Amino acid sequence: TEAAKIYHAKRAFLLVNGATCGIFAAMKAMTHRGDTVLIARNCHTSVHRAVELLGLHPIYYLPEPPTGERKYDVYGSVNPLSLDMLLQKTPAVKLVVVTSPTYEGICSDIDLIAQICHRNGTKLLVDEAHGAHFPFHEGFPANAMEQGADCAVVSLHKTLPALTQTALLLCGDKSAEDKLQSALSFFQTSSPSYVLMSSIRYALDYAEKNTLAFADYIERLRTFEQDAKQWKHLALLFHSEDETGNLADYDRGKLVIATVHTTISGVELANILRKNYNLEVEMAAANYIIAMTSVCDTDEGFRRLSVALSAIDDSLSGKIGLSDNTLLSELPERALDPCDCDQKKVYKRSLHESVDHISCEDVYAYPPGIPVLVKGEIISGKILALIERLYEKQVNILSGEGSLPEYLLVSDL
Repeated sequence: TEAAKIYHAKRAFLLVNGATCGIFAAMKAMTHRGDTVLIARNCHTSVHRAVELLGLHPIYYLPEPPTGERKYDVYGSVNPLSLDMLLQKTPAVKLVVVTSPTYEGICSDIDLIAQICHRNGTKLLVDEAHGAHFPFHEGFPANAMEQGADCAVVSLHKTLPALTQTALLLCGDKSAEDKLQSALSFFQTSSPSYVLMSSIRYALDYAEKNTLAFADYIERLRTFEQDAKQWKHLALLFHSEDETGNLADYDRGKLVIATVHTTISGVELANILRKNYNLEVEMAAANYIIAMTSVCDTDEGFRRLSVALSAIDDSLSGKIGLSDNTLLSELPERALDPCDCDQKKVYKRSLHESVDHISCEDVYAYPPGIPVLVKGEIISGKILALIERLYEKQVNILSGEGSLPEYLLVSDL
């Protein structure tokens, strides 16, 4: 009841198997086998695996990068008008799934998207795993349930003082409670951990009772933003007006530091921070890093990060032009739904031999776990080149069997 009130939901289910468990349960409760679902392509791999497990027919929407004077390799907000046109073209869609905020902190206009979904007769599920802190200070975006989503999943351990695996499945419709409860029984242990459930209670109590701590947190972020304005080569993304084109909103707690105007990669910057300054960042991508912050970070922690990045910036030289694109520029052609791949005869092929074959496993950068290639899609030369660019930049690429091997599991067209 307390959690539901905080997140403006009709019901909140405690999750001890992580946000992934909530994604699986919500998608099971909100669809039937064979249903068509519209999915933002930058959704976490758990969404794509739920599609396969539940036998759903996916249609993908590829968010465009943010617009502005500079171009960076991140996906922007879901465009409500584009989404509306897609839904009008495909009236069979039963569920829309979007990620807001993204791993980089970019939020979509959930209020408008929810209205569009409901007007077109479909439900909206929001993967809000990285937005558990939103309700606790007006300096953060509004949370998904407050904006009209039918269901949302928040991962408490990512940005609140809670143990790993703690999350909430939030329901906006009382009539859907029984379906969600039933679906959870498929994916969540029947012997839940009281330690983890106590951690959920502690995190929510802490956040509600420490409003001054969140005010201090916002001030630390503002100070960091001011420090970052002095950088000559590194760039703190989305914290200034000229970087917010095509963004509905942004979680300022995510510090995305771009290296595209320097001679080093995001992975190299992360290595420098680790080796020279004993600082570990959340993620290193080809052209940026993410430093995920929380209300529990201290003045000293922010100061150490700011001083380190300023010193690194002073040591760097600028670069003319941008790095090679490391985002999907267009959706791969799909030959099969993911659930149908197991019926095909599967071969092992090297990366180069796999071109013009059907991929029988997902390929994704982790973190954050966004697929470059989804099971059932055709491996093109463009996709192969993108995977190779990511690999060359030392981005951690995974396939169905772990770290990307020398071969992929494929089948013939």
